[in-house]
Amino acid sequence: MLRQRLTTERVLAEFERVIQSNRHFILNDSVDVNVVHVEMPHGGKGTKRSEINLEKHLMKKCSIIRIRNNDQLCLARALVVAKAKIDNDPQYTSIVDHCRAIQTRLARELHHKAAVLLGSCGLDEVKRFQTYLSDYQINIVSKEHQNSLIYVGCDQEKRIYLYLYDNHYDVITTMPGFLARSMYCHTL
Repeated sequence: MLRQRLTTERVLAEFERVIQSNRHFILNDSVDVNVVHVEMPHGGKGTKRSEINLEKHLMKKCSIIRIRNNDQLCLARALVVAKAKIDNDPQYTSIVDHCRAIQTRLARELHHKAAVLLGSCGLDEVKRFQTYLSDYQINIVSKEHQNSLIYVGCDQEKRIYLYLYDNHYDVITTMPGFLARSMYCHTL
């Protein structure tokens, strides 16, 4: 509200409205009231920010490996691609290519070995993959949670970061690049 409209009576009326459930509240010298004055923003000729198109943004990001699939194996696909990258697998270029059969085959094998049913996967399935891939720390970053970690596996030297958005997983190759920061601390 405007500063001119803020009066002692209005402040006390707001106190009464909030504390009506506590009938024995006494306002005395032990109560301090701090009022913060915030300058109201003024309109002007600023640059208009457009909404970010996530698809285009992810296409441009060098720190993301997009997982393209028509099945519901994006989590397993992302895991095998990330694992191949971390391990410097000589077949990495074939594994990362979604048109090649090797990515599908490895994803299906991972589902089988980790005892995870084929289909879409949530955090329960991530935990089962984590148990099977015990030499790796799986970390899930979620768009729906303001790009924060929603799952962190047991601490390991080999860390896999996956980006979850719209029920789809992609591989994050470098967290500093993904977050547009110069550094990223891996410990929580």
